[in-house]
Amino acid sequence: MNDGFFGKLLRGTLPLLVWAAHFALCYGLAAAQCTPAMLRAGGPDRVLPGIATAIALALCAWLLWRERGILRRAQDAALLDWAAALGALLALVGIAWTGMPLLLVSGCA
Repeated sequence: MNDGFFGKLLRGTLPLLVWAAHFALCYGLAAAQCTPAMLRAGGPDRVLPGIATAIALALCAWLLWRERGILRRAQDAALLDWAAALGALLALVGIAWTGMPLLLVSGCA
């Protein structure tokens, strides 16, 4: 039982968890700011989602960089190594893709 299952599970899914947290925070904040009780004249505030997007992108880029180093040093890369690297790449693209509308849309619909 000392195989470190939860540590390996976290290593493989951490970039996707960062993407999910970024998505929930940014779109939840935008939805909350566009409710009638908190309707803002200029639409949702872009500063906090922009900061959250930059932090999430930096974290996933760091995770991808770390996994790239692990893959480069490994003689026989395991499935976990490849899954963590590709998950970090997928999360990096996903965060950039889901963060773009938050930064481009100027008002509430």
